[in-house]
Amino acid sequence: MARIYRTIESLKSLKYELENKGVSRFKSVREIKDFLKDFDSRKSTVLNDTKNDLEQEYHNTCIRLEENTQQKVEISNLATEKIDRKIADLQSKIDIIHKKNSLSFLYKILSSIKLYYLKRRCNDFKGRKSKILSKVVQPLAQKIKIDQVFINKYESNKQILIERRAKSKIEELEFTRAVLEECKNLISGAIGENLVVKEIKKLSDDFILINDFKLDFSPPIFHKQQNERIYSIQIDHLLISKAGIFIIETKNWSKNSVNSISLRSPIEQIRRSNFALYIYISENITLHNHHWGEQKIPIRNLIVMINNKPNTEFKFVSVKLLKELNDYIKYFEPILTEEQVNEITSHLV
Repeated sequence: MARIYRTIESLKSLKYELENKGVSRFKSVREIKDFLKDFDSRKSTVLNDTKNDLEQEYHNTCIRLEENTQQKVEISNLATEKIDRKIADLQSKIDIIHKKNSLSFLYKILSSIKLYYLKRRCNDFKGRKSKILSKVVQPLAQKIKIDQVFINKYESNKQILIERRAKSKIEELEFTRAVLEECKNLISGAIGENLVVKEIKKLSDDFILINDFKLDFSPPIFHKQQNERIYSIQIDHLLISKAGIFIIETKNWSKNSVNSISLRSPIEQIRRSNFALYIYISENITLHNHHWGEQKIPIRNLIVMINNKPNTEFKFVSVKLLKELNDYIKYFEPILTEEQVNEITSHLV
């Protein structure tokens, strides 16, 4: 398997952009593709799961309502018996006082006072009986009321209740999809570059792939042919092999994009990178192993199109489909030794 260094740039940019917009659920491009592909089914799953959870909640609530109602009756009956016994006990004491006849003036005064307080307490219990019972069963009554409200809503507006319960999750899914739509160019680029990496991984470990290869130049390099100063270059993939170096730019373009005249030609970009890399290598890497003298390190320009490519050939640059990539790379004869490849790699990684 080819040796791979660094993360692809579009994947880093995509991850940064998604996290900046509040989306951090995806760990790979595959997860993003699966999410977009299965969006409708994910939405249906949320609604079905909510429906099932709601049905289970309704079932449990009905059981709980029946149990709490029965318990309320039992608690109310016990409290009623307790109050009635208290009232009966007071009434019994009142009756005893009424039955006693005494000529003692002091006894009559004391009996009158006692009778007054007994009657007051008895009437108080009778008057507050309903309030006492209500207070005793209040916690259960509140639970029963909540359960009854839920059951009524469920039985009369089940679908509306499902949609309300699922709303936040549905909105989260739709928000995520909207963010992905805004990042579709980055996603497309990440998918394309990821496919190129997976394809190159199939090669032997004689091949070294550096993703997101960058060089900065100070002072800048003057590119006479394009009449510009080059301060830096960034290459999607730099492949080092015994056949030389391949500058690989990946484009995951539609057929319309391939034929569009409004998009910047990737050929200009890759030729610019080739020139700057050639200057850098000439100044920093020297191969003396050959007895004839210093060896040249071939640098080839390659644009990999994932699904569509132009129906023409170009100077200085080869344009290949993804499925043609590895056969094209392996076509070239090796001219460098393993030691030379490792030396080049140590300078560029």
